[in-house]
Amino acid sequence: MKVYSIFRSGHFLVLLCLFTVESKKSPTVKHTCRKGLLSQVTENLYIKATSLKSSVPKDLIKNTRLLKKTTKMLFMTNCSVRNQLLSFYVKNVFNHLGVGSDKLYIISAFQVLQVNMNACLPCAPSARLTSAVKNLRKAFLKLGEKGIHKAIHELDILLPWIQEYIQTII
Repeated sequence: MKVYSIFRSGHFLVLLCLFTVESKKSPTVKHTCRKGLLSQVTENLYIKATSLKSSVPKDLIKNTRLLKKTTKMLFMTNCSVRNQLLSFYVKNVFNHLGVGSDKLYIISAFQVLQVNMNACLPCAPSARLTSAVKNLRKAFLKLGEKGIHKAIHELDILLPWIQEYIQTII
């Protein structure tokens, strides 16, 4: 059991170093599609998301959903929605959490996912927010502090979307 947890910790550190190197590359450097990394990062995100969810209050708001089925369809087909949704989580959700290794890992992982997804299927950046992300952000802000908790608990919705999308490009 100890060996497994040490391996997981070591594995975590290796991936964290990889994320750090990946995110510090010059913007002029071309990224290559690393499909294996996408799958590995997503698998590790499930573990970290479980830990993160246990550190925030339970989501008791049942009549509001941030990540809707229509947003999933757009996430699968529209690269702007994908980019904006991942950025939304990094900037609006995870940045409001306390300092910790889970937060650092998840932020790095989301950034690596975004860069690598774009390397696999290039996407022109959009200056305007898509209506799907605009509506999500509006509902999120309306909930205040509880919006952060709701968004974290909805990682159970977002992570399967990411995994399903990665399967389409692999």
